[in-house]
Amino acid sequence: MEVQVRYRSAAGRTVVHEPGLLRGVPLEERAPLSEPHAYKGRRSILTEWFSTTSRLSVWCSSTVQMDAAMLLDFDPDIICFQSGVAELHWRHEGRQGTVQPAFFARRRDGQRLVIPHRSPARASGPEERALQQTATAADWQISPLQVPEGVLHSSLRSIAHFRAAEFAPGPQARQTLLNTFAAPRPLQEGAAASDLGTQAIGHAWYLLGTGELAFDRTMRLLPTSRIWTSAGNSSSENDG
Repeated sequence: MEVQVRYRSAAGRTVVHEPGLLRGVPLEERAPLSEPHAYKGRRSILTEWFSTTSRLSVWCSSTVQMDAAMLLDFDPDIICFQSGVAELHWRHEGRQGTVQPAFFARRRDGQRLVIPHRSPARASGPEERALQQTATAADWQISPLQVPEGVLHSSLRSIAHFRAAEFAPGPQARQTLLNTFAAPRPLQEGAAASDLGTQAIGHAWYLLGTGELAFDRTMRLLPTSRIWTSAGNSSSENDG
């Protein structure tokens, strides 16, 4: 099977290369090949997710893809992701086609991910083989598209309202909240106990979005829910 990858260079030009030449190329930082547009008769709903991880807009072709972008954005292990940045063009036995992954992402450990719209394990057609072949050559890890459901979806939607910079705490307020929630306690109660005033509750929700504060993802997140300082963000100080 012959596969070529179309993407933008660091200079913004559209280029086409063999998969092996994509090793180490930060596709997750590149601009999309094109900006999707709504058009008459379009079946899917065009949406846009503003990523607090990359501080960039991520275009999505459906609400399902936007929910997946939301989950990526709240994953502390993902440090960068983008959609629409590359296409895989394949030829095999007189047939040809195009694979357009949902996202490209990079984990904190440096591993690059390609996230298809559907799991390759569910099918074994030429598109899936082209993706597998390309991922092996480019050293990408194929990561199935995941979408938050039920109470997790509701909780992440609630947190999303507080992702704006206006809710971000300063260094001192951040540390105060991490100390306050060193042991699990209700969100609203802890915010009040922090003595940070009316901004404390918004700051706490913001830190839930960055992953610095954690919550039980099996339960719907409410102002009365117990939250705590996540692993890796504990303070040497404690408010007792």
